[in-house]
Amino acid sequence: MLDTVRQRVACAVLLVLLAGLSVSAQAQDPRYWRLDDIIAQFDAWELAYPDIFHQTTLGTSGQGEPILLACISDNASVREPEPAIFFHAAQHANEVNGTTAVMAQMAALLEGYGSDPAFTARVDGLEIWFAPVRNPDGHRYVFGDNPSADDWRKTLRDNNDNQQVDFPDDGVDSNRNWDWRWLESNEANPSSQKYKGPYPWSEPEVVAARDFIVREKPVIVVDYHSPVTIGWSNYVFYPFQRQNGGQTPDWDVCRDIAQEWASETRTVGGNPFSTIYAYDTLPKEQCWVYGNTGILAYLMEIGDHCWYTGASVDTIGIRVARGGSYLLDRALDGPGISGTVTSAITGLPLIAEVRILEMHDDAIGPRYTDQDNGQFHRPTLGGNFTLEVSLRDHVTQTFPVDVAGSGWTVVDVELSPITTAVADVITDAPWLRIGDTLRGGRSVHLALPSGMSAASVELFDLRGRRLATLGRDLAPDRPHRLTLPNALADGVYLVRAVSRMQQQVARLVYIN
Repeated sequence: MLDTVRQRVACAVLLVLLAGLSVSAQAQDPRYWRLDDIIAQFDAWELAYPDIFHQTTLGTSGQGEPILLACISDNASVREPEPAIFFHAAQHANEVNGTTAVMAQMAALLEGYGSDPAFTARVDGLEIWFAPVRNPDGHRYVFGDNPSADDWRKTLRDNNDNQQVDFPDDGVDSNRNWDWRWLESNEANPSSQKYKGPYPWSEPEVVAARDFIVREKPVIVVDYHSPVTIGWSNYVFYPFQRQNGGQTPDWDVCRDIAQEWASETRTVGGNPFSTIYAYDTLPKEQCWVYGNTGILAYLMEIGDHCWYTGASVDTIGIRVARGGSYLLDRALDGPGISGTVTSAITGLPLIAEVRILEMHDDAIGPRYTDQDNGQFHRPTLGGNFTLEVSLRDHVTQTFPVDVAGSGWTVVDVELSPITTAVADVITDAPWLRIGDTLRGGRSVHLALPSGMSAASVELFDLRGRRLATLGRDLAPDRPHRLTLPNALADGVYLVRAVSRMQQQVARLVYIN
C-alpha cells in the first residue's frame, strides 16, 4: 500500500538512459514530487504509521497554502526530551532535488523501523522533523503550465500590485529575507532573482521557519538547495567564516560534521560531496540561525543543476538521503554535552543560558535550554571543556566536563535563586508573608491570604535540598506559627508554600 517511493525508484531504473538530461519548464519529469502527491503520501503514512509519523504544518504561505511538516519519532505526536534535527527543502521553488531527498529519508525511516536496528534507534532516540516544500506557492507555480516556471525561485508576493504573477518582477527570495546584515545587502530590486523583500520577515514562510527553529531548538538544521545562481555543485556549506576572516567558536565541530556528512553522500556520478564554509555577509537563513541561536545550520547544494530526468531524479534523492543518515547518528550519538536545567526549589525546567567557555563568543547565540523541558545539546569534538549555566537572579553553575570521542556527556544542573544577606526575613512573594525576625528565634509566623486552598510549607537550603516540612494543610486567611528545625546553621534559606493551584518561594536569613 505504501510502496510509493519504492515504485518510483523501480520505474526510474527502467529509464536510466535518460539520466542527467535537463528539461524545459513545461516538461518537469513526472518523478519529481508534486505537492498534491506529497499531501496524499503524508495521509497514507499517517494511517500506516500512527505511532511514529505525525503530520502538522510549519505555518501558511503568502497565498494561504499550508507548509507541510512532519515528525518521525517514537510517540511522534508527543514532544519528548530527545535531540531534534530539522531537514527542509525547496524554499527556492525550482530547487526540488532536496524534496526527493526528504521524501526518501522519510520512507527509509518508516519502512525500516522495527526491522532495521539502525533506523529503529534513530526513530526511538530522536525527534526528526521534515518540511519537504518550504515554498508551496512557488512550488505550485513551478509545476504548473506557467511562463518561465523552470526559472522561478521566489515566493509569489505581488510586488507590482497588478494581481498577477510576473517573471521576474514578482516574488521574494525567502533565503534573503532573514534579518541578518539586512542593510548591507544590495538585493533591493524586485526583479532580481535574489530580491530580499520590502523588509525583513516580510514573507510568512520565513517567519514560520524562524519560529519553529527557535521553539524546537534542533541540534542541526539542514537546508537543501540545488545550484542555479552559484557555481558550487554537490557542496555542503557549514557556518560560517566571518566577514573579517575570523573563525567562529564552533568552527572545528561544524567543519568536522560537514566533512563526515559529505563523505557519506554521493553525487549522481558516485563521487563524495565537497565542503566549504559559508560567509556571514548575507541575510540568509544559515547566517541568522547560527548567528542568533548557535544552532548548527547547514546548506547543501544538491547536483550541478536544478532539473534532472529519468533515474537521476530518484537516485540523487536516495544518495543524499543516505548521507543524511550520518547526521541522524551524529545527533543521536554525539559527541557533545547535553543535560537538563531545573530549579533547585521547584524541580521545574528553566530557560537558562548554556555556555561552553572554550567554545564561547558573545557574537554568537546566546544558546538557551528548551522552554518545555529545560534540555540542551551542544555538539563538540572530544576533549576537556568548562560548562557554564546561568540565569538571571540565580546562582551561576560551572562544571569541568570531559567529553569522549562519542556519546553525549550528560550534565544535569539545578539552579538556585540568588539571595541577599540581610539581618531579617526577606519577603519577595506576593501572597506568602513571613513575620518575625529570625535572629535567635526558632519559629516563624506565616500568613496565607483568603481565596486559596490549604497549603504545605517546606524549608530548603540553597542547593535545593529539603530540610524540613514546616506545616501541612495550612488554612488560608489566618496566621500560622511554624517551628524551625533544631541546630539550624546560620545562613540563607528558602521557604516554599505549595497549594493545589499555586506555589511561591520566600527567602529568609537565619542568625542564631
